[in-house]
Parts: sequence; C-alpha cells; structure tokens
Amino acid sequence: MTSIHSIAQCSVRTCVGIFCSLLAIFGTQVFAVENTNRSALIIGIGHYNGPAADLKGVPADIVMAKEMARAMDIPDKNITVIRDQEATKKKVLEVMKSFSNKAADGGRVFIYFSGHGTRYYNPFVNNCVEGLLTYDYEVISNTELAEATKNLNKSVDKSILLVDTCHSGGVVNTTKTRSAFNSSYVAKFAAKDRTGAEVCTPVNYKTRSLFDETKALGAIEENVVFISSAKPDEVSWDQEDLGGVATQALKKCLLGSARDLNSSGAVSLEEVRQCAQDIMNKQMPGPIQIASNITIKGNRNLIPVVNSQTSQRDDLSSTPPAPIIQPVSEVNKVTPPVESTKPIKPVENKPIKPVQIVAENQSQKPPNKPPAVQPEVNIQVASLATLQDVEAQRNPQRVIDVKLAKKSLKIDKDYLDLQIKSNHDGYLYLVLLGSDKKSFYVLYPNKLEQDNFIKAGQIINLPSQSWQIKAAGPAGIDHILVMVSDSPRDLKSLEALGADPNSPFVYALNNLKGRGALIDYLTGKTPEGKSEKFAAKILTVSEVQ
Repeated sequence: MTSIHSIAQCSVRTCVGIFCSLLAIFGTQVFAVENTNRSALIIGIGHYNGPAADLKGVPADIVMAKEMARAMDIPDKNITVIRDQEATKKKVLEVMKSFSNKAADGGRVFIYFSGHGTRYYNPFVNNCVEGLLTYDYEVISNTELAEATKNLNKSVDKSILLVDTCHSGGVVNTTKTRSAFNSSYVAKFAAKDRTGAEVCTPVNYKTRSLFDETKALGAIEENVVFISSAKPDEVSWDQEDLGGVATQALKKCLLGSARDLNSSGAVSLEEVRQCAQDIMNKQMPGPIQIASNITIKGNRNLIPVVNSQTSQRDDLSSTPPAPIIQPVSEVNKVTPPVESTKPIKPVENKPIKPVQIVAENQSQKPPNKPPAVQPEVNIQVASLATLQDVEAQRNPQRVIDVKLAKKSLKIDKDYLDLQIKSNHDGYLYLVLLGSDKKSFYVLYPNKLEQDNFIKAGQIINLPSQSWQIKAAGPAGIDHILVMVSDSPRDLKSLEALGADPNSPFVYALNNLKGRGALIDYLTGKTPEGKSEKFAAKILTVSEVQ
C-alpha cells in the first residue's frame, strides 16, 4: 500500500495537538538497561586429574565467553563460572540443574563449555557414548546433560549451548595430543580410558547427539540452539594462551565481524557461523584432516545480539523518502469492522476528512557521500527477510489465530479487515510492508489507540472504528506481520527514525538502518525481568485494480 487512509474522529486542528501529546507519552517509555531474565553458565577445564593434556587456552576461553554473554545482554551478576578443580562431574551436574531451575521464565540462557571431550564404550547401552570430560576424569554423557538442563525447556524462551570440545582423536595420537603441525595447538579430546587406549572411533559411533536427547525431553526446535566447534569425526583445537580456535572465531563474529548477508537488518547465528568458519579456514590451513567445521543444530535463524552494522553504514540502495500527510477528498461511507467481544475502545474525537500518508517527499536530498562498497540489494527480498527474521524468533508455545476478511483488496475501494485471537495474554502489534516496499508502518498500536493489551481468547478486529486502512496501490503484494508478545515494546527507537507528528502511525524506512531498527524494536530488550516470548505470523494480501 503506497498510501493509507486514516479516518479519525476529530478535527484537523485538534488532531495535531493530540498527536503531539500522544507522541510525548510514547517517548516516556524507557525501559531498564539490564535484562535480569537473561543468564549464563560458563564452564572451563584446562587442567585434569588424569592423563589428559593441559589446555592452556581455557582461561582465555572463559574471558571470551563472558564477552559473548555480555553481547547477548546478560549482566555480569547473572554469569556463573565454574573452572578446573571445581568442575567435577557431581558439581557440574548440580550447578546445571540449579541453573536450569532458577532460569527466568521467558528469558534467555547461554551455556558454554570449554575442555576435553571424549568417547568411550558403554556396556550398559552396548554402544559408544560421547560426552564432556570433567576434572575428576568422569564423563557427562549427552543423556545426563540433557536431563540436567531439561527444565530450561519448560521456562526460558531461548537456550544457546556452545561446546568448544571434540569427540574424536582424529589424526592425533591420544597419548600425545599436541599437534604435529604446530606445538602451540592441542586437540581438545582425551580418551576416557586412563591408559590412553581409544576403543571407539567415529566409524562405530552411533549414539544420539545432545540435540536429539534434548528434543526427546521436550525441547522445541525453534527454542534451542546447539553449537559445536567440530563435527563428530573432527578435532577441535586449543591454542596456547589464546583459547579455542572456534571460540576465538565465534567471539569475533558475534561481537561485530559477522555480515548481514541477506540485508535483513540483523545477523543470525547461521551468519555468525559462516563468518567464524571463514576465519578458522584461514587460520588453520593445511591437510584436510586437521580442519574442523562449526555445526549448528536447532534454530539457526536465532538473532543472538543487536546488529551494530545498521548504525555504521547506510543502505546499499537509495534511501526511500519519509512519508508525509496530505488531505484527500472525502470517501464514501465506510462500514466499520465487526465489533469484537471486547473491542478496543476508540479515541472519542470529532470527525474530520480522511487523511492520506504518501510515501513521497521530493525535498529530501540523497546522502552526500555514498557508501564505498555498494553490493546489489533486492529491496523486496531484503524487506521480506526482515519480517521472516522476526517470525523466526517466535516461541511456538505462543499461538495466534488471524483471519482476513478479504485476501484480495481492490485499489481505492476495499479496506483491510483482520480478526485476531491469541492463546495467551499479551501485547498486540501490527506491522505493514506495503506493495510499494518503501516503508514498514506500525499500524498498531498507534497514536489513536495505544492500549494494545489483549486477553487470551479475546477476539480483536483491526482496524477498529477510529481508523481504517484502504488499499491504495500499486498493484502487488502487501505483507502484514501480526505479533503478540508477553511484554510491551518500546517505540522510542522507531520514532527516532520515522515519527511524523501529523500521522497516527510510526514507521521505519525500508533501508538497512530501518530494517535493523524494526527487528530490534520487535525482538529486542523487554522491560527488566519480563518474558521475551511472543507469537508471530506473516500474512499476505493482494492489491488488485
């Protein structure tokens, strides 16, 4: 939709004053900086009570893991660290269970392990079992690890588990784990047998992965991510004093080196993985048998940190002009949507002529200095990727049902009509990417209706009686993101990008900065200690002549 008709019940002169007042109210919603509902558990074992080689990079791994946790908006007070002698099997399992039980409902958790992995034959299952080697030379199997953290599946919104270890000796003699190509590199693998004998090899390894064990205990794939520094038949490397090769690369990419490859406005874990793998491939050239590949299972599209790139460079295409308001001719009588069982109360004002938001402003000047590098960006693909990135952060435990009165709207004739019902209490948001693909409009809440809280099972019809959205072309596809979040969002960041005092709708331009701001607005920080869970669904509507 290039233009939007807003039918407001007030005079033009009165509306301007009201819009300014409501804008001031929106601007006061400043939330706490720290997210106390996010927490991290960091485990590092560089020295063992057994024949395993020392891993002299583990202290650096712990430091880097803390940096990654902070980048994920986890405050220091919520970071728990266990290392070396303290990290016995009993202690690690106890802490993991306690950590899982205390994790905030609707929050995020980050669990990191750096140390030796192992693989050994377990006669009770008549198979080879992989696991994490603890300081006392005991093994925490995937089954035990999944069991210790199973309560996370019931409470938190998203879990990220990063394991920098390996479960294969690969080309390395397990009695002498220092690498042949560089003495400063040590393989992060030790045989469970204290004699150094390796009974199990990658060929006969058939046990289920940690991700499989976690899913068997009720984890939802969209809510968990398991990151491993190597495939089951590969070696992970510790670099003396510098840390794990994989941890070094992941930290660098997570903290800003990863590229937003699809120009959606955010960096996903898959994009972080690709960045880290490129770094590792360059750092460790040589025979293929010494290479290791970072693997991700679970929600590869999870956005772990706010994308700082959006504030560092402009979009790769021309910046669309900001929308302005112009009066239009009176329209025919509009039949309002059917009232819901508990309709949102409209703002009571005097009637005026409809107004039109037009996404054209010839007075806006292009930036003085274009970006040095200008790869081609398909605006339609990039903007759809933005909405898909938001949808990918949803929690399947939260469900919304959305019905369209019409899936095809005639330009200059038909009006948008949605019926929305949520399975949980929350805050309703409606974002429109029109057929012209120039801007994202936050249709709801808006300056005419700010109270967007809805109850579970309540039917809401939008637009409501106080405002209407009319198809205005060009012919094409509109995309509408419907979202119901446990916690309210802060409009301040979007208002800084696109808040016209004469318009009831806040918007974000469809450039890299605008796309990033929209994602951060919808999926970013919630009020301190509040749930980050939300439901989201993308709808398509056709505009036709």
